[in-house]
Amino acid sequence: MSIALIVNGTPYQNRFLEEEEFHYVYDDVLHIRDLHNYDLTQYDTVLLSCRLDITLLKRYQSKLLNVLHAGKRIVIFGEVLDHFMPTVDWEDSEVNFSWWVRPNGDLPLNQQHANHPLYHFLTVPDMKWHYHGTFMPPEGAMSLLDTPDGRSIFYVDDSSFNGQLVVTSLDPMFHIGLGFINQSKPFLNGLAKWLREEEK
Repeated sequence: MSIALIVNGTPYQNRFLEEEEFHYVYDDVLHIRDLHNYDLTQYDTVLLSCRLDITLLKRYQSKLLNVLHAGKRIVIFGEVLDHFMPTVDWEDSEVNFSWWVRPNGDLPLNQQHANHPLYHFLTVPDMKWHYHGTFMPPEGAMSLLDTPDGRSIFYVDDSSFNGQLVVTSLDPMFHIGLGFINQSKPFLNGLAKWLREEEK
């Protein structure tokens, strides 16, 4: 079983890759500019780090879709801009950067499908720092965490493809690489444990 992590080679990604705590998250690191050299379907899971180059994501859209058509998994972190993944309905939202420093501050999020195996490894507080946008999952997909208006910040789509598409607007690698927002670490650890468990 193998997991590939696709990166841009930005400074925050390079710092993330230096974090030994997270080396178990991935088996291979692939630079997005070199994707033409790889058969992505050889991997069980492909992780798309947040803030990847949109032009290149669109250029390699067919390679990404081939992963899903082959019955494998893709995990998308962060924004899904310019329809680089055609089934994803993304909507920008205002970012609440300061709720945790306000008296009685909160970032309202509603847990869905609490019996999903992901929640064996994660709690809602692990997934709660801020989000840059939301999704309307396609028919048949399962949202695990919703905003009060019923849009998702984390969903799992087992219906649109032969494989599985996992989509979250959370951006843990960015914050781990920059060294702030502590919840990003338990979130990524929990997600990785779920992915490894699913592969067994």
